Amino acid sequence: MSPIGDIDEGQARELAPVLKEYGTEVTTTLYREVKELRGDRRVTAADLSEARAVLSPLKHLARPDQVRDVLTVAAAEGRAPRLAPPAPEVPAQAADEHQADEDEGSVTRDQVDEGAEAIAILEAAVAQQRQIYDRVGGGTLAAALLYDPGRGDHLRRELRQYAQRTAYRARDTSGDQGDD
Repeated sequence: MSPIGDIDEGQARELAPVLKEYGTEVTTTLYREVKELRGDRRVTAADLSEARAVLSPLKHLARPDQVRDVLTVAAAEGRAPRLAPPAPEVPAQAADEHQADEDEGSVTRDQVDEGAEAIAILEAAVAQQRQIYDRVGGGTLAAALLYDPGRGDHLRRELRQYAQRTAYRARDTSGDQGDD
């Protein structure tokens, strides 16, 4: 486990099956991604166990960097709650909820919850977009058009349509359009 650094026995036990099934590169990537997702919090054997459980059903990864997408989506979907980012700091609530609503610039608990849910949805959407991008490449379209030209063309048009709709919903409406 030298590429990872110093790990304790419990962490090593959790990483051993990953090493056996996927190899050193995926194991190292898994540990580093869990560490990044945990942020300032210490990585525990339980964290690695949860990450390994999310990874196990895949059996095959096209690339080691897909580990991050798998873990991010699992955390966003609630399948890996230990890997979810820490809850955002919630501003102190006014004693009276009506007063909080009336104060200009105040943020309510509902707004914080709604924002956190929106971030989770966007993170999951980005992870799914990456997976779609990776899977549609290669000869996928050509093979589909060869197998069933009508259905393949219909699916291609539908894929483009939903990509355009997603881009439209994600547009910057603040008038401050950046390069992102």
